[in-house]
Amino acid sequence: MTAGYLNNQQGATRDLQQELLNVLGGAHIQPDPKKTDQLLTALRALLLSRKNPFGDIKLDGTVQKALENLGLGEGAPAIGVPFFWPSAAMPDTVIESWSGMVFLKFNGAKFSATDYPVLAKVFPSLVLPEARGDFIRIWDDGRGADSGRALLSWQAATSLSQFGGNYPEGSGHAIADYDGISAHEPGFSRFQYTSNSVGDGVNFVAVRPRNIAFNFLVRAK
Repeated sequence: MTAGYLNNQQGATRDLQQELLNVLGGAHIQPDPKKTDQLLTALRALLLSRKNPFGDIKLDGTVQKALENLGLGEGAPAIGVPFFWPSAAMPDTVIESWSGMVFLKFNGAKFSATDYPVLAKVFPSLVLPEARGDFIRIWDDGRGADSGRALLSWQAATSLSQFGGNYPEGSGHAIADYDGISAHEPGFSRFQYTSNSVGDGVNFVAVRPRNIAFNFLVRAK
């Protein structure tokens, strides 16, 4: 082993030491020979304190790949935020990047705060509302159009009286089904039901709006 070789090795070692000292200095860490994790600590501090975090991923053109690695390739619903879903199959069985997520239905079921701690912050009662077959109504919040309602409270359908009218014998409404009237009395202008006397008619008013059935879900984990 020649003296020149040793000199080269010593020079390379000094250069490496200086590089390492520069890393520690950049992280404002004083070298301590008793510690063996200072370089790792310095690298973590420097990487987390960058002015442009993940900028290198953008420059590399690998943003989409990074999102896929995080399970965000197709985007992801936030935990605890209700959303409509057009399929009976749960989202984690349909979208591959969501396979590690858990989704629950709004069917009145209880859930565990241990299993779903974030969801428990949104629904502290640990019970998801029963929403199957019901319409969603925006909270009144002091407006007065639907006063006295609490968030997530259930409301029964409007109670409609059976309105009768004094029709001549043989005229009136003929009920074909729950939502239809097969005949009507054009001249009848005022409904006032008093009794089930002969000749009185009963009027049924269709109040259900046109609608489309969707699944109503929430991401739990």
